[in-house]
Amino acid sequence: MKTRYFRYGLMTVITGLVLYLALGYGSRSFEAFCPFGGMESLWGLFTTSEFSCALGPLNLSMLVGLLILAIIAKKAFCGWACPIGFMGELLNFVSRKVWKKRPPVAPKVNGGMKLLRYVVLVLALIFTYKSGELILRGYDPFYVIFSGMGHGTVGLTSLIVLGAIIVGSFVVPMFFCRYLCPLSATFDPFSKLGLIKVVRNEDGCTNCGKCARVCPQGLEPDKAVKLSHRDCTNCFECVDSCPHKDVLTIQATY
Repeated sequence: MKTRYFRYGLMTVITGLVLYLALGYGSRSFEAFCPFGGMESLWGLFTTSEFSCALGPLNLSMLVGLLILAIIAKKAFCGWACPIGFMGELLNFVSRKVWKKRPPVAPKVNGGMKLLRYVVLVLALIFTYKSGELILRGYDPFYVIFSGMGHGTVGLTSLIVLGAIIVGSFVVPMFFCRYLCPLSATFDPFSKLGLIKVVRNEDGCTNCGKCARVCPQGLEPDKAVKLSHRDCTNCFECVDSCPHKDVLTIQATY
């Protein structure tokens, strides 16, 4: 719980800073701090040596920095800094209170649905590269929320998509992050290599399953020796939930 409070405090500050920029304060737009903008800018940089639309060097710098972070600490950005990830966790917390016996997602369904984020990634890049415009804006919860349905959103369609994501989050924890986030898809191959991970001591583990029940990504730390899964955000909820000392630990290891 101590780790969660620290994470939530940090993400509250970051979300507040993004909101501060979104309200027009500060010298930059909140979009300048979107790392996925770095992916969207690549084609324009290679073909015309210019950034597409509202993108700039900071987007690309953040992308590069976070890919390096993923190699070091997996998807720590998602679990410790991302405003949308934070909102996803809060929705998960509320949904657990409302729907205490929420049925788990079948592993095959969960795995198949995760392929959607690669589809979103490819489509977003293709349309952005072809048009030179940020086509994803109107469907991106980050932009729709913080822009207040600003330029680039598509009216009722944007609200329907946002509503569907919220409803989906009540059914499946971290619905957007698991199945639709193109930045998550971008991180995947780098996160798989992540150096800092949760390690389980098999001798001390009693297989109580508490760690698996609290994992917001639906992973199974109780079945892994080293939790190298690409979706691990190193939130350490599993470590804090373990009733046995030094069974789940945080280590730098391949």
